[in-house]
Amino acid sequence: MGQARNAILVTSADAVIAVGGSWGTLSEVALAMRLGRRVVSLGGWRILDANGDPIPGIHYATTPEQAVAAALTPTPPPPEPGSPAKCGN
Repeated sequence: MGQARNAILVTSADAVIAVGGSWGTLSEVALAMRLGRRVVSLGGWRILDANGDPIPGIHYATTPEQAVAAALTPTPPPPEPGSPAKCGN
């Protein structure tokens, strides 16, 4: 199934909890972000911008309980077309 597995998992999910991290996990995180899924990282990748700041939209947890709580928190609706986009953590 190869790389298709990542796409199937992410498109089937309302939220993604990334545990640990290897290249496959990073691709799942990237795809989930592009699809607007809620992404929670539990002891895994920390993705930084060019200034070394965490990119907005990925929620970080240090325990499984925090990860599940963050994944179950409703994601705000997407902005209306033509309005400025906002991302939060």
